[in-house]
Amino acid sequence: MPSFVAPPRWTRWKRVAVSLAVLVHTGLAQSEPQESVLVGPLHRTTLIELAIARSPSVRAMSQYARGVSISSRAEGKQSPPEAMVSAWQIPLARPYAVNDAAMVMVGLQQRFAAPGSLAAREEGKQEEARYEEAMGSVRARQVARDADHAFADYEEATLRHRVHLAHLDIAKRIHAVAQARHAGGGLLSDVTQAEVVVAQTLAEVVTDGARIQVARVRINALVARHPNAPLGPPVESEPAVPAWSLEAMLAKSQQARPEFRAALASRAAKAVELRALDREASWPSFAIAGLYFAPTGPSPTHGYGLNASMSLPWLWGPGAHRRDAQREYLASAATNVDATRIQIQADVATSDANAKSAALRVQVLRDRAHPAGKRSFDVAWAGYEAARGDLVTLLNSRKAVIDIEMDTVMARSVLEHALADLDAAVGTPVPRTPLGPFQEPDGVHDVR
Repeated sequence: MPSFVAPPRWTRWKRVAVSLAVLVHTGLAQSEPQESVLVGPLHRTTLIELAIARSPSVRAMSQYARGVSISSRAEGKQSPPEAMVSAWQIPLARPYAVNDAAMVMVGLQQRFAAPGSLAAREEGKQEEARYEEAMGSVRARQVARDADHAFADYEEATLRHRVHLAHLDIAKRIHAVAQARHAGGGLLSDVTQAEVVVAQTLAEVVTDGARIQVARVRINALVARHPNAPLGPPVESEPAVPAWSLEAMLAKSQQARPEFRAALASRAAKAVELRALDREASWPSFAIAGLYFAPTGPSPTHGYGLNASMSLPWLWGPGAHRRDAQREYLASAATNVDATRIQIQADVATSDANAKSAALRVQVLRDRAHPAGKRSFDVAWAGYEAARGDLVTLLNSRKAVIDIEMDTVMARSVLEHALADLDAAVGTPVPRTPLGPFQEPDGVHDVR
């Protein structure tokens, strides 16, 4: 059974939380871990931080959110003034004789939107910017989850390789003992069977090496490196379980999940847009103009004039229909908030249940199955070395130990994947506590 070293997990997870918080507020991590950290022992949180910092999709969504935020300033501005020039009744016989026109006028006109509509549209655009920021955080959360899963696969492949290397050494020792017994009159079949076991175990070692390389390629892709760039071994840790209760994680998810913030921002944006459309459907827009009349033949004096107009939205036009349609959009957004809340709760509860189930399996394999298998193998090995046991019993006990250790590695990996999903479901790294010893459930017979 491989041994594991536990780094300070809560301290490392706090680093991830800070990194994600910076990303939410700035749109992009301003500093990223140096390339050298990937060559030495690789920590899970280091990989997550670097994957987020180097993600082009996260950067693109952050840039888009900033663009939407800047555009909100334009929504609150009145339209620019309009310059006006008019010349009426210029004689066709003398089209160049502008002085003989009945009227030459130069003016400046300004249009004013319905009262309150521009402020509402500016506020609505700001809510859209908050929505885009939240969606950028959603993408960052997805990148973090992908990196977390990739690290779990890398760790699993490394542990499998270690277990098979240890058993390759055992298989070679068995082969050596079988040869020694054959030299003293033992069975040749023991030697050949031992050779087969050595070859099979070597095949597993080679396969595990290929799996490690696949995991490295995937991780390098996540951090925008060359596929074959060197990557340090994963820093392994003891199995852990969430330190928060399900109720605490459910409450935290309503604050931390960016999808929920996005749903709230979308609802707020549509509510403000409804206010703007209601203003436009209920209040007129205005236009005023100041005019200067140049002296012409019919009117040889300088003059000025004023012009004012307003729309009549109560008679006809699209305003009322747009407002009514926006009410339905708002109702849809409000319903989506409830749907998002329910989905988040389901995600958290499901991930928590998966983590607890995986943790229980790790406990049983680690605390019960592995010690029992190790005792059986030790007895068979001692008997075979002393020429009192047979090879079949030894190989069967050895295979049982390998199966248990492989099951333990896979159970640990399932637990790590479940915890990665739980962090993503809650929307923030969940503090963890080391997995304690196995406690016999009520109603389960103790076989010891």
